[in-house]
Amino acid sequence: MEHKIKILIIGVMIAVITFGVIIVGIILGGFSLFYFTVQEESGGSISGDSGVRISYDIVCTQGATDNLTGMESVKVHGTVCNTGNEELKNLTVTVIFTDTAHDREVRKTVVECVDLLPDGAVSVEFDAEYLRELTIPKTSVDKTIQVNWIEDGELKTLTT
Repeated sequence: MEHKIKILIIGVMIAVITFGVIIVGIILGGFSLFYFTVQEESGGSISGDSGVRISYDIVCTQGATDNLTGMESVKVHGTVCNTGNEELKNLTVTVIFTDTAHDREVRKTVVECVDLLPDGAVSVEFDAEYLRELTIPKTSVDKTIQVNWIEDGELKTLTT
């Protein structure tokens, strides 16, 4: 009888340890999945000695297209706003796709000649897409966001 109780206790301990490892694995796996997904998002702000402060939020995705076999889509979605205390004039946003596998650089101007009010009162959203043939092995396309505006009669540029 004592032998059966010892075996039962050992079995329960093994089950508890197994479930504990599974739960920890699920938590760590979920965290790492979230972490790797969020890595493609970027945001921030820049300001100099002026009253203009550009804030941005960018999300990039790259993967196969739904309806075009053998093609890959690179998409950029973003938001730009002025959180400074002066109006931003003639904002232009250009998305630059650098595809080293196909030796191409594609520039798409997605926002042109827009004025942004101060204190984040107005924001501008944009979308850009670049289609290319699939590469084997898979390669990444570099994405650069270039923001131009005029401040005090001078052209200013922010590149991310």
